Amino acid sequence: QEEITQLEQERGVDARFVHPTPHHVLKTSLNGQEKCFINICSNDLLNQPSCKPGRGEDGRLGQHWSLPYSLAPGRSDRDAKGKKCTVYDVVFHPDTLHIAGKNTRFMELVNSTAFQAVEEGCGVKLDKINAKTLKMQYKGVPQPAKDKALPDEIPELSQHHPTEPHYTVKYRSHVDLPQPNRPNKIIITIDLPLLRSAGDIDLNVTERSLVLESQKPAYKLDLQLSYPVDSDKGDAKFTKAKKQLTITLPVLPSSTST
Repeated sequence: QEEITQLEQERGVDARFVHPTPHHVLKTSLNGQEKCFINICSNDLLNQPSCKPGRGEDGRLGQHWSLPYSLAPGRSDRDAKGKKCTVYDVVFHPDTLHIAGKNTRFMELVNSTAFQAVEEGCGVKLDKINAKTLKMQYKGVPQPAKDKALPDEIPELSQHHPTEPHYTVKYRSHVDLPQPNRPNKIIITIDLPLLRSAGDIDLNVTERSLVLESQKPAYKLDLQLSYPVDSDKGDAKFTKAKKQLTITLPVLPSSTST
């Protein structure tokens, strides 16, 4: 930190380091494939929140808040079970978090701003629907970051539809099949990084579709299948270590397809 400060001063730049003061932690998933933690912190180097009157999309008068923040680059860490995860720090002025501590809706705005900061600043996709606030103030060890305040945002406060999980579809064929271009199995692998157990899944497979749903976390996948399958002979396996559900479906011969 001292070396960087000296180098910046030699270039005529006043380098400041933001030392985050922990406040609370958000847990979610990153790109639908691994756990992610966002440390919501404070530091008085950031600008204070501000508010001005304005009109919403419906034309009604309301308050438009500006919440300046600073974003630290993501860093690798391990969760409680030793699995790889990514941690981000989003830092606000102490007044921002003071207001949030007294107003639930304002806290939603703070958390939503933090999500948007990470997504836009780091080029990633976060699962905002299934995010949880943990009973801890900071994930990892607080690390100072060079002050690089980003433009403040005023995002949408909420979404009501479930998250579509990340998935892959593969086809398996035997070379000695009468129809070499037609697979005999469809293998669908679905990433569910926030799911606790397979018992929370509602899976429905028909000849031409697969629908997966869960309430907590809120996931929904509605997938149309490229080939008709025998749903009665399918197999589903949940790998808890990877938080993946693998579904193997036998493809019906073309003579019986509809």
